[in-house]
Order: sequence, then structure tokens, then C-alpha cells
Amino acid sequence: MPIQYALFENNLTSDPDDYMAMVQPVGTADLDMIIERMIQQGSTVTKADTLSVLEDYFTAIESMVVEGMTVITPLANFGASIKGVFNGQTDSFNKARHQISPTVNPGKRLRGVMAQKGQPVKKEAGKPMPNPLAFVDIASDSRNSTLTPGGMGQVAGHRLKFDAADPEQGVFLVDSGGTATRVVTYGRIKPAELFFMVPAGLAAGDYTLEVRAVFASDGPRTGALAAALTVA
Repeated sequence: MPIQYALFENNLTSDPDDYMAMVQPVGTADLDMIIERMIQQGSTVTKADTLSVLEDYFTAIESMVVEGMTVITPLANFGASIKGVFNGQTDSFNKARHQISPTVNPGKRLRGVMAQKGQPVKKEAGKPMPNPLAFVDIASDSRNSTLTPGGMGQVAGHRLKFDAADPEQGVFLVDSGGTATRVVTYGRIKPAELFFMVPAGLAAGDYTLEVRAVFASDGPRTGALAAALTVA
């Protein structure tokens, strides 16, 4: 199956003829689907044995990264990074001011497969809708990973502007149970950038960040950030 893409106006440049390609995912595959694909490809290992081996594989990579190693695999390379500002050469890591995060980059095999076998096909762009591409949690200086209740957040993307006076529009944080919490305090609402205060009462857990905006008479349209955001 080819990789589908559509072209959208690039609002980050001043040239009105600048467009950017955005891949249009055709679905989402989880671990169970990966194992089913392995079996379809002729694997004689049972699903239970495959799950057990993969769990050992994941745990081995996790332990090596936690020990400070860079782990190189054919599909992805794993490591660690530390974010935050240090106050001079004698300063040390402080959880209140710094954050240690995993890093993941495509491996040599995956890059090669994409270059050799990836076949893009253009499709019509859908109806305009918000397209949040990245979220920065300013309090923790983290990107696409953390939500700090009561802290400031920044979203970058396309077609993000909305009417903050309309309760059906805005930034919504949706928990794993489907409950949406609407952001009420904004510092900036621009087509390519939003600043807002993360609601202070968010419970611990994973959230999906949604931007809802009206483009026509058919009601708000929703765009969701691809990365899950976590309140510790």
C-alpha cells in the first residue's frame, strides 16, 4: 500500500504559493497487529511466545537506556537527553528544574526501507481543520510528552486560530476515558501558534490535545496532536 499525502498551505513562510506535504495515515497498528502480521508472514512462533520474547526485548532496551547507553537497532536508535537550564558549571541535575527524557531516532534499516520501498501517492486535501504539530510544556521544557497543570503550554501548527468566546471552540485536553477539559486562559491565539495555561485541576494520566475551530457553517472541526501528553 502506498504512503498517502496531501498538500497544505505552508503558513510558516510568506510565499502564498508555498505548500507542504503531510502524510495522511491510513490506520494505526498496535503490538497485537504487529504480531498478527508476523504470523501472516509465516512465523511458526506462537503469539504467547512472541509476546514473551518481545517483552524481554523491550525490557532489555529500557534497562540499557536507563544505564546511560545508546542502543542501536536496525529499526530505531534509543538514548537519553537532559533538558533544562543549568546555573553555571557547578550546578547539578535537579528534578524541579530539569528533565531526563528518552530519545528515539530511525535506524539504518528503517531509513533504507523507506528510501527504497516507500511509494508516495498524492490525494486530495480534506476539509480545512486545525493541525497541531507540536506541543511545548514550558514549565518542564519538554516537547510532545508532558503536561504541567497550572503551567503554560505552546502549540505550533496550522489553522489553529479559533473564537475563544465560543465554548465549543478552543484547546481541549481529552483523557483516556474520553472526558474533555477545555482550556479557558489563553495568552496568544494565532493561526500557527497558541499559548495557553494548562488547567490546574488535571488528574494524573495520559491526554490527547485537541484544537477545535469553526471553518464553515457545519460546526467545529477537530485536529489532534499525534503525541500523547502525560500528567505525572
